[in-house]
Amino acid sequence: MYRYSQQVRQNLSNSRARARVLAVLLVLSLAGCIYFGIAYSRERSYHATAQQQLAQRIRSSCISAKALADKLPSSVQSDTASRLAQIRQSVHAMDQLNAVSIALDGESGRIIPAEAMDALYADLDTYFSIIQTNTTSVLETRTLLINHLGALQALLSQ
Repeated sequence: MYRYSQQVRQNLSNSRARARVLAVLLVLSLAGCIYFGIAYSRERSYHATAQQQLAQRIRSSCISAKALADKLPSSVQSDTASRLAQIRQSVHAMDQLNAVSIALDGESGRIIPAEAMDALYADLDTYFSIIQTNTTSVLETRTLLINHLGALQALLSQ
């Protein structure tokens, strides 16, 4: 009888040790799940905040570019090229911020459609070439640039 009771005591001791190890592993895995859940929610919050800030800065650059385009004269003047360069700088800033957003999220992170950026750059290039040659009126190109910036601003405000 003693032979079996010592074996039973050892089995009972081994099962208690296993239960303690399992309890510790359960607590550690539960703590790990909670930690990773908190870390994931913080990362998603950071990601959403970064996207909102990028979109806000793009909106700000667009508003700035449109305000500058509205102030462009309907004929070529001495300061037209410098004003146009400021508009190009704002458009380039929008393009770069859009590229950062795409780098973070892939194509799903695109804030400004590629066609809109291409149209703005084409308008600016046309405007610069008209200024350099001074052969035609800039009124049509100015209107087109303002319309493209207005459409982009409406798109960004949605």
